[in-house]
Amino acid sequence: MERFPRTMSDVNQLVQLGELLTKAIRTVTEEWSQEKFTKQDGSTRSRPVAKNEHCRESDSRPSDKPEILPSWRLHEAQRTILAISGTLTELVAEPYHRLQEFSAQYWEARALAIATERRIPDLLHEAGDNGMCVKVIAERTGIELKKLKRILECLCSNHIFCQTGPECFSNNRISAALVNNEEFRAYIMILHQDVYTASERLPKYMLGPKGASYDATETAWQDAIGSSKPRWEWIAERVNPSQISNDSVGYSGVPDISRPELETFSLAMIGGGNVSGAAHPFDYSWGNLPSGATVIDVGGGVGGFAMQLLSVYSHFNCIVQDRAEVIKHAEREIWPQTASELLHTGRVKFLAHDFFQPNPVYGADVYWMRGVLHNWSDDYCVKILSNIRDSMSEKSRLLICDQLMNTTNGCNEIDSAPSPLLANYGYYTRYRHSRDISSMAVLNGIERTPSEFNQLIKKVGLRLIKFWETRSLFGIIEVQK
Repeated sequence: MERFPRTMSDVNQLVQLGELLTKAIRTVTEEWSQEKFTKQDGSTRSRPVAKNEHCRESDSRPSDKPEILPSWRLHEAQRTILAISGTLTELVAEPYHRLQEFSAQYWEARALAIATERRIPDLLHEAGDNGMCVKVIAERTGIELKKLKRILECLCSNHIFCQTGPECFSNNRISAALVNNEEFRAYIMILHQDVYTASERLPKYMLGPKGASYDATETAWQDAIGSSKPRWEWIAERVNPSQISNDSVGYSGVPDISRPELETFSLAMIGGGNVSGAAHPFDYSWGNLPSGATVIDVGGGVGGFAMQLLSVYSHFNCIVQDRAEVIKHAEREIWPQTASELLHTGRVKFLAHDFFQPNPVYGADVYWMRGVLHNWSDDYCVKILSNIRDSMSEKSRLLICDQLMNTTNGCNEIDSAPSPLLANYGYYTRYRHSRDISSMAVLNGIERTPSEFNQLIKKVGLRLIKFWETRSLFGIIEVQK
């Protein structure tokens, strides 16, 4: 096929990207050096205030540590560099090659699932820097040697794992993040159990008679697993152990044991929250709340956010609300194993609650919802928000913690990336869009723009106070009666 001719505009854009990259690299190296200094002498430093001053005004927020979060300056340089990498790919790659590559990327995700399921990062950690022979890895994982080698070589070429010799592999800094990390391992696995099966059916579903539906019972996921139930009901079913296949999908509910996806999902919400939500106790003005303030974690899963918040603000009280089976798992298993010291303080309580019913706690200081509304289409969200509104007092705040989607053309509420990058930082937001399509395929959920959130908020008679940008996948939307 013919190559596409380039223009002087392309040349100018390439030069601009180089200058932008040089500036961002200088910032990153300065911040890395400062982090190293901080770790050596134990001192702390104030975080520099960047643009979007309306999102980051000075208040009583605590100082975070570089072991937990990058500084704002480093965060912005990191996302700029990642956005540049995507723009460079678009600019330099031959179009046919790029389309060819993009169409096959799902195999890379499946390769990661195989390595994660068999805990290969943990095995390689045992071997140290020299790595482990693929023959030994094959013996210990039960995967055929030659096929396993090709899986690992695929991942190495994508900078996950490192090849130390023709037949040897070791961890690199990316794969090492999975070592002895059951919660984040669960996050990777939940995407490759029943959730991933929906991707196979999505094209057929969207082009079929149910493609325009926003009903939680009419999704590509239901078509894929042969169920008519919403995923939250399906995952709570009890099943016969003999019906659980290796891929953990496609079996009917026969009361006996909990679906394995339920435990994986519970752990995954902690793992995902630790990664995507580490900023949330720091990038909102929690310190302005009074001592003993009550925070209701609505749809809070097994309480991953409460663990994060109470670790920083031990004088708060948290009530974690979710479905009965999730609350039982949290109270009896997750917290005693993961956060027993916080549990013994008595500052956290667990309450089974269906958020489609009126909230039983009236007048709490904060009603917090992280990663909840994106699971539901608009009509469901109106019901959820209306039930919280009816329990709020004048002093209450509702904090909606969800993705704030920008567009490549930009929007008024979110600052655009520097030129010539796409306004929403392009490649940097790749995972955000993957989550959006995943929510669509499995739940008919929606990742929303600020204006779409504002429409929902107005619809239920609430008032938007502020959009808070965070060093996180999720922003925070502050709402009042």
